[in-house]
Amino acid sequence: MKLTAIAHNVAHAIKDRSSDNPYILAIEFTDKATKGKSATGCVIVQMNDAKHYTITSPDCRYMDVGKDILAMELGAFFECDDDLDQRETMVDTINQLVADDETNDKSLVTA
Repeated sequence: MKLTAIAHNVAHAIKDRSSDNPYILAIEFTDKATKGKSATGCVIVQMNDAKHYTITSPDCRYMDVGKDILAMELGAFFECDDDLDQRETMVDTINQLVADDETNDKSLVTA
């Protein structure tokens, strides 16, 4: 999938979240040098409750992020066809889509 389609799907999932059960939306990027295998980097959207989300971009594949994240329910897993250098664009696009939606009451939690 392309970045824009994934960003819209993730923003929609953030908006529609009504449960306080924690869950994860994971986005992995492809590595053109290895002909489509997972790149060493991903974007993780973590919904800790129904009103708040965090976005991180670790320098590892989703499956390598750590036991605490992997133990959380996986709400969706996306494979982005764009290059790994688009991770920050993905994060910015998701945050902008959430912020621009006047009917979305979710808040980004920053450190």
